[in-house]
Amino acid sequence: MEDDAQAFIENLERRHEAPITWRTYATWYGNNKNIMREFGVFLYRVKNTLHFEDFERTPSLFGISLKPRKKKEPFIKHEGSFVIDEVETTRPIPKAIAYKVSQGAITVEQVRMATSFDKLFRQMVEMVILKNGTVHFFELMDRKQFIKELGIISKED
Repeated sequence: MEDDAQAFIENLERRHEAPITWRTYATWYGNNKNIMREFGVFLYRVKNTLHFEDFERTPSLFGISLKPRKKKEPFIKHEGSFVIDEVETTRPIPKAIAYKVSQGAITVEQVRMATSFDKLFRQMVEMVILKNGTVHFFELMDRKQFIKELGIISKED
């Protein structure tokens, strides 16, 4: 398994013709273009760009594959990237609100600032707004390191 991961990283570095300088996993991803990934994405930095991609995942419990009860939809890979200089702002918001934006139920302009209650009792995701209006939501393993990689000050810091 470790060899597969190392080969995957080396392949990405060859593809981008530069080393990966930082990487993490986001356990949930969404955007304002009606795309959501429940099982997350691999998020990594090459030079001044953050890249992300998801993987087909078979549900399992303790390493044993589980058969889905309903017919599984075909997997459609989602990949994306953005240049760090294109980030306008970032801040944590409740995952439930990010889900609504991703579904088109509310607009980004309707997203309120997270309250102390939200931060204590709700699942939070990072809302990254780009200068072109695109919005990405990442449920991050390490928010502080992500903010450091962006090199900007979050509205919540």
